[in-house]
Amino acid sequence: MSIEWSRQSRMDLRAIFDFIARGSEHYARLQVRRIIERVEYVARMPMVGHPVHEFPELGLRETHQENFRIIYHLDDEMLQVVTIVHMKQRLRRKRLTRGD
Repeated sequence: MSIEWSRQSRMDLRAIFDFIARGSEHYARLQVRRIIERVEYVARMPMVGHPVHEFPELGLRETHQENFRIIYHLDDEMLQVVTIVHMKQRLRRKRLTRGD
């Protein structure tokens, strides 16, 4: 299964890196790598995640990597990472557009 990163998810990864790098660039790289590895795992085992409970009508799923929720959309051939949010953040519908 191929993986596509939405514009939002790429911005999220950059923001996660930038925030953690203020304290440690090493740990920032490590966290981003763990998130990417988790996405790669989900691409191999796509049903490992569960539906996004706030917006069940959107057909999105999520998995977790430490304190981050990785929100994704599945079809037969592709996993699209829609957004990545910290567990303490409120998930807002505007972050869940699947385009780009």
